[in-house]
Amino acid sequence: MEERKIEYKTVTWRMIEEYCLLIAEQIARERVEIDVIIGIMRGGWIPAKLLLDYLGVNDLASIEIKFYRGINVREKEPIIVTPLFQDIYGKKVLVVDDVADTGKTLAKAVEFLRYYGPHSIKTATLFVKPWTIFWPDFYAEKTSAWIVFPWDKGETLEELYRSGTNTIKKLAEIIGDNIEFVERIIRTRNIDATYPKRR
Repeated sequence: MEERKIEYKTVTWRMIEEYCLLIAEQIARERVEIDVIIGIMRGGWIPAKLLLDYLGVNDLASIEIKFYRGINVREKEPIIVTPLFQDIYGKKVLVVDDVADTGKTLAKAVEFLRYYGPHSIKTATLFVKPWTIFWPDFYAEKTSAWIVFPWDKGETLEELYRSGTNTIKKLAEIIGDNIEFVERIIRTRNIDATYPKRR
């Protein structure tokens, strides 16, 4: 059976800042008031913190929802692993994640957070996939590619490395870095001890 080709989009830290600022500008233009920003762990935490800074919001909270087990490999449904520990009753909430892929994680988060009695819930993601079932209120870019975020490079490298489908050179191309950097991550994560080295 032929393996489906995955298109990768590598995102730099600077791009993350730019995308977050674009979202913050959208929110400011629409004069949306926000009392608390909730980052969906793990991917939404850094964008949530940046939006907190750009928008001048004081309160930051998180919930953790697990869905992906690997590149394009998901559980059947997202699972809330860590609930919200902050009082958001009567507050205007912005829920932030890195990407709305299937949209199920955002939908689950919004449904769950409604039980806490917020005044309103808005959503934002850096990226949105064209097939999502839940479109965020704010986003920076639409893409069908698998996104390689700077905070997921080690995880992405291990996933691709163990699949045996890529050389070190190809891995470096996918994560947008040099071979030495890739090899350092491989050594640090001790991937060589488990998987054969690829050149």
